[in-house]
Amino acid sequence: MSRCHGWFLAALLPLSAMAEDWPDCSGEAAPVYDQSRLTDTARLLAGFELQAGSELAAEIPAAALARHRDTLGAGWEELRKRQLDAVAAFARAELGAAGSAPTRIWYPFSGPDALYLLRFFPDAREAVMTGLEPVGPVPVLAGLSSEELVGSLAEIRKSLHAVLSFSFFRTNDLQVDLKKARLPGVTPLLFVFLAEAGHAIVDVHHVLLDGGGEICVATPEAVAAAPRGIVPGVVIDYFLPGEADFRRLWYFAADLSDNGLKRTPQYLEFIKAREPEASFIKSASYLMHKPYFSMVRAAILAESELVVQEDSGIPHAWFQPRLWAATLYGRYGSPIALFANWQQAALKRDYGRMQVRDLPFGIGYRHRRNDSNLQVYRRRITGDVPAEGSPR
Repeated sequence: MSRCHGWFLAALLPLSAMAEDWPDCSGEAAPVYDQSRLTDTARLLAGFELQAGSELAAEIPAAALARHRDTLGAGWEELRKRQLDAVAAFARAELGAAGSAPTRIWYPFSGPDALYLLRFFPDAREAVMTGLEPVGPVPVLAGLSSEELVGSLAEIRKSLHAVLSFSFFRTNDLQVDLKKARLPGVTPLLFVFLAEAGHAIVDVHHVLLDGGGEICVATPEAVAAAPRGIVPGVVIDYFLPGEADFRRLWYFAADLSDNGLKRTPQYLEFIKAREPEASFIKSASYLMHKPYFSMVRAAILAESELVVQEDSGIPHAWFQPRLWAATLYGRYGSPIALFANWQQAALKRDYGRMQVRDLPFGIGYRHRRNDSNLQVYRRRITGDVPAEGSPR
């Protein structure tokens, strides 16, 4: 797929196809973005060349982009060969061919990791990501001095370093970095990953999910200052060249602990209304092994037809064989030292007695190939089945 965006204007979707009847809840007019500039901004942040006729390219000091393009931009091809192409091939072989793969995805505990979401679920039409990291505004690069631009792009590379090197973000470090960055929040990183995957960004809305479960459009400032009980987020509409319709990516900054979800019960109602076909869990700090993450665990088990995770997700013992068919990949030994308490006897037992398939890439905290594990659970039956049940 060409990374050039010359197809963009020719393939531009009509604005009427993307209009939403969301009310304005911030008291101020939300920003309206130029579509071509959104895509150019994403490509620039990702380290890709812009067309010579790009308005943004004409406004940006070219010398300031050199290091970013030579490091991050040049690194994508190596990352694809080392990791991402194998993930994409796995997704097609194991999760569904084009036309049969899941299209509605829930990725709790994601942070800004659209990189792996887009590789595991290439047919996603609507995906909901969630993390503790702040949302952040749409990045504005025009008008920055060379020094400011160099500094901003260096911060982007720093934020991306862990996920590009180890396949996961370090949540505590990232929260700090994204709050103090010149281009703050998750939104710039989502732009990067959409550009890397070859997508054009059509529109962006900062939103609030209110206590009644309704979405309203707000300014980035209102989203950053969302009051208690309101869930702040951003929604990005995007598409691939040649497609007749757009896709949608949601990100919400939300606390998925039981206490957090009791303060914002509308979040799980929003997820339920999306009817996710698949849930994706990666590098989730073993949170759903703890009793005070029972609500999100129960929701995943209730709402998903497919769950793709490694051992830091829902404990293997919660996937009762009468309800779920498990396929195991890679190698399961033990968690890394930081999470040594979360060894799973049931998972170790089944890796020893079940047929285990090859995993041609590394993922999760044990991120090296031949030291990683992955599990795919497919629901066997539907209907009035207890979602939570009990571990076997």
